[in-house]
Amino acid sequence: MQAAIDNANRQSPRDLWGHPRMLWMLLAVTVGLNFAFYGFRAFLAPYAAQAFFAQLPTAQALQQANLLVAGFGTLTYATAIIGGWVADNVLGEVRALRISLWLCALGLAAMAWPSREGFTLALAFFVLAAGLGIPLTVLIGRNYAEDDTRRDAGYTLFYLAINFGGFVAPIVCATWIGHAFGYRWGFISAAVGMALGAAVFDWTHRQMPGAGDSVPHGGPRATPIVLLAMLALVYPTALLLAHPDVLHVAVYALMALMIGYFIASSFRRGDRVQARRYLAMLLLFVAMVLFWALSLQGATSLNFFARDYVRAPFDFSVFQSANPLYILFLAPLLALLWPWLDRRGMNPSTPRKFGLGLLLVALSYGVMVYAAAHMVGADGRVPWWPLALCYLLQTLGELALSPIGYAMVTRLAAPEEASLAMGGWFFGVGVSYDLTGRIAAMTTMSATSGIAGYGHVYALLLWAGVGIGLLYLLGAPWITKLMHGAR
Repeated sequence: MQAAIDNANRQSPRDLWGHPRMLWMLLAVTVGLNFAFYGFRAFLAPYAAQAFFAQLPTAQALQQANLLVAGFGTLTYATAIIGGWVADNVLGEVRALRISLWLCALGLAAMAWPSREGFTLALAFFVLAAGLGIPLTVLIGRNYAEDDTRRDAGYTLFYLAINFGGFVAPIVCATWIGHAFGYRWGFISAAVGMALGAAVFDWTHRQMPGAGDSVPHGGPRATPIVLLAMLALVYPTALLLAHPDVLHVAVYALMALMIGYFIASSFRRGDRVQARRYLAMLLLFVAMVLFWALSLQGATSLNFFARDYVRAPFDFSVFQSANPLYILFLAPLLALLWPWLDRRGMNPSTPRKFGLGLLLVALSYGVMVYAAAHMVGADGRVPWWPLALCYLLQTLGELALSPIGYAMVTRLAAPEEASLAMGGWFFGVGVSYDLTGRIAAMTTMSATSGIAGYGHVYALLLWAGVGIGLLYLLGAPWITKLMHGAR
């Protein structure tokens, strides 16, 4: 399969602006997809608390909303590993992504349904459709030959596209449309962004490298079988969203199955180098899970903290655009910094960058601890800038870890398991959502004592994150050896 992909790369039309032409189409799709995802995620927790849990005491309403958002995120990323297998073995990467984009748009539009039952079913449908979209990340790399040095730059552009959509989306879907006309209309605006991305991909998908590749279980019946399976799974998925404790067990069972699959794959292949690379990927997977468990508080507890305890001249939902705005400015600088350091023999290894990412996200909570202890005004609120600084530190940590992780998976995974491995990597974010929901639930329980309750939980995140980050920095040389040159 890799030979066919390399051959397609050699026969592709000439480059545009220094990169393969199809990369730019995929970046446009990425903007539309992430406009949709981050657009409705920005107000999902406040909307759920207001629309479905308002009859509960405040702390319980926030807790239930946080757990719903965590469950949504967990399942969205957990289904990516199943979607990756379907893309590799049943539909093919291009067809899987095409179906995913249109079905996600449909699911988003249906979330405007006013009843809790209808909303949960629509959310479940979106989760299943999004799982098929995992090939987008892999298709970015398919546009480059294996030894093409532009691959990392391509993934940096991909990350910029994600965050451009993520920056615009909260302002449009939450602050403008949702705040002014009601959050139900925010779902419709997010669906429009997704539909535009789907239309762009539909227009040019036949030109993608690997569009005509055969898959082991493909055929004319593949698409209807997958669609029927998705419809059959909508109700069970909705039940998992409604029962976080059951979902918690299911997530870790799926994680054990995923790890078992890659261990069995390594033994079956009998390739010691590949087995060590998978071990390195597992260790970095753990670091990534812990990083996002802390960083994703932005969608849950930090979102409510902004609403209830931050004094700002703008709507609290604007903070949801802080992280992508920082990335738009800082990602190009870091994309230049890494090669500059590399030429001088100072570029940190991938494991060391993961350790730095963990340290930075931990220190971001140090800012919040200080603000909660020393900066509360007579109105019970803190200034807006400590939260802005918190998001800045988290963004720097993310840039040290996340874009590097995408490129690392494409190098460490066996070529025939690339989509599945990328699905597993995204599944790690699903595990993080589960953890972040548990952490957010702790903050809302502690928040009955006011802002000091948030400070108590954030202090735990600070010290735990610093300790784990230092551990990865110390162990980085050993993990690098396991990667066998895929630095």
